[in-house]
Amino acid sequence: QVIDLSLLAEAGLFVGIDGLSSPTSVFTKSTLNAFMALSRSVWKAVRMRLFSLLVSSPDGDDTNENNNCNAALSSNPALRAAAIHPLSEAKMHLPAEIGDYTDFYSSREHATNVGTMFRGKDNALQPNWLHLPVGYHRRSSTVCVSGTPVTRPCGQLQKDRDDPKQGSIYGPCRLMDFELEMAFFVGGADNELGSRLTIDDARDRIFGFVLMNDWSARDIQKWEYVPLGPFGAKNFCTTISPWVVPIDALEPFTCATSAVAQTDPVPLPYLQDPNYTSYNINLEVAIQGEGMESPAKVCTSNFANLYWNARQQLVHHAVTGCKMKAGDLLASGTISGGDETAFGSMLELSWKGSREVKLGDTGQVRKFLKDGDNVVISGWSEQQGGVGRVGFGKCEGRILPATPDLSPAKAVNLRDTPLERYKNFKLYGYWRSSSTWRVRIALAAKGIEYETCSVNLLDEAQSSEEHIQINPMKQVPALEYQDVSSGTTARLSQSMAIIEFLEDAFPDTGSSLLPPDVGDRALAREMAEVVNSGTQPLQNLSVMKRIDEESGGSMSGKRFAGDSIAIGLAVLEKLVSTHRSKLGEACGPYSLGTFAPTIADAYIIPQLYNGRRFEVDLPSVCPTLVKVEVIALEHPWFQVSHPDEQPDAPPLQKKPKIGG
Repeated sequence: QVIDLSLLAEAGLFVGIDGLSSPTSVFTKSTLNAFMALSRSVWKAVRMRLFSLLVSSPDGDDTNENNNCNAALSSNPALRAAAIHPLSEAKMHLPAEIGDYTDFYSSREHATNVGTMFRGKDNALQPNWLHLPVGYHRRSSTVCVSGTPVTRPCGQLQKDRDDPKQGSIYGPCRLMDFELEMAFFVGGADNELGSRLTIDDARDRIFGFVLMNDWSARDIQKWEYVPLGPFGAKNFCTTISPWVVPIDALEPFTCATSAVAQTDPVPLPYLQDPNYTSYNINLEVAIQGEGMESPAKVCTSNFANLYWNARQQLVHHAVTGCKMKAGDLLASGTISGGDETAFGSMLELSWKGSREVKLGDTGQVRKFLKDGDNVVISGWSEQQGGVGRVGFGKCEGRILPATPDLSPAKAVNLRDTPLERYKNFKLYGYWRSSSTWRVRIALAAKGIEYETCSVNLLDEAQSSEEHIQINPMKQVPALEYQDVSSGTTARLSQSMAIIEFLEDAFPDTGSSLLPPDVGDRALAREMAEVVNSGTQPLQNLSVMKRIDEESGGSMSGKRFAGDSIAIGLAVLEKLVSTHRSKLGEACGPYSLGTFAPTIADAYIIPQLYNGRRFEVDLPSVCPTLVKVEVIALEHPWFQVSHPDEQPDAPPLQKKPKIGG
């Protein structure tokens, strides 16, 4: 099953964790980068909080905090239904936005095998190999999630196999290979440019591990790798599993490396690991060719078959002062063991194409990979007797035929999102204006401080020359701010435009009023527009005055506004109740059935306030909305933004009765 951490965060179940100041901001992102950037103590605390939510007393801990956490989920069937889903219903994505990707070459067995093939047994390892973790920089743009098809690459191939002086030809790779690897994501705060990491630092900078298939085009590599190493042969696709297993989940499986110790030679001091160990992670590779009912296992290895461990790889990467950032991906290199069944590539299994590799008892054999082959890497750790198993899921990809015809590249337009560009906010509004209230809610959700500039609508301050310069429509609200990048002062009017601006300008600040699902987002906007476009213009003070004046008193502007509000609320009642009924047990307490307020609530709640002012019979017109209102008005965003709490509200203003 899959647990939606964003919903648990919306429900407040991660509150109280030191260092996790904004759980909703962290867990509503499309990647884990924001969480990775926090400290290891936060990763541990979140992991233990999840244990507390899912079991009654992890590790025998029966503290009140754990019991309260467990009760918060176990006693809330709606939240459980919304947050816990079958794995089969989940679509996998890359777990992080990968900034930089580095591949190491850390298996002594693999390096020895490859060196023996190309340089002979006596010169298998290069002179530097036992002194440092050899690595090279790779392309993060072609790291793909498990299940992504892999197109056979094209490139330059050596024309004559035995005579490189004959030059090259262009065509599809003929020697396609997999590489059995694992990789870890860097986490924690960035080290300063120019500063190094110690082994102790590295322990707290490794976030977690994934499986990896670092696909390789051996014949393209053969022609291009001298003198700078592989290029196009390794940049077309790298597949990783979607699940990141946290470093703390692997601690119970700590074991010796296949080398046991590093004594000949002893590494330089900065690479010496007092706790020189690895993790006991079983690894398998299977190939399912076309016509095969299931994948056939071709090799088994273990993560412990690495001479240089993950801590040493990270420390060496930063020894020159290289900045390591959360979301960086560091790969192990091919993980091969000491016997032929543990070789982690077709290059080794077929020994450079000199022998065939059987695919089970299917009658099919391989030297290298064919089009249509599906390569599946799996990994797991378990204690003796199969107790305490930790799985890594699958890392798989199917090879598609090459597309040798060259075609022009498609341009990609990227939009730069501003972060700390906007400052010194001023909100021009009126304490009782529902339009102004909506914007106050949005500012509260983002945690943005602002100066209140009162515009008294009853005194017609909105028609003053001063305010017309701010909002020519003679309305409120208007938001003024400084654009630091251009040094100019900007103003926005209309609540919807202001809220959309805050969402776009501050995507990583506070919380969002826009649901992550596209359909839910559209429905939330529809509900907001029923108020904003369908009702708001009919209840404005200027409209009511115009009706009173032009009807000569035969019509009541206030009655007209009240009737319009009632009609709009009735429409919203139907929209909200219909949508919530579809959610069933997974329905949350807010208008859209969510567990945190959305833009729909930011428009509906102030409109209910208006409804009472205009004597609309709310329990009859919109009973569902009244129930939502009770919950919403307990939320901090709505409390701090409530009209009665504003500096320009009358001193003895009393809140209208809620729920009637």
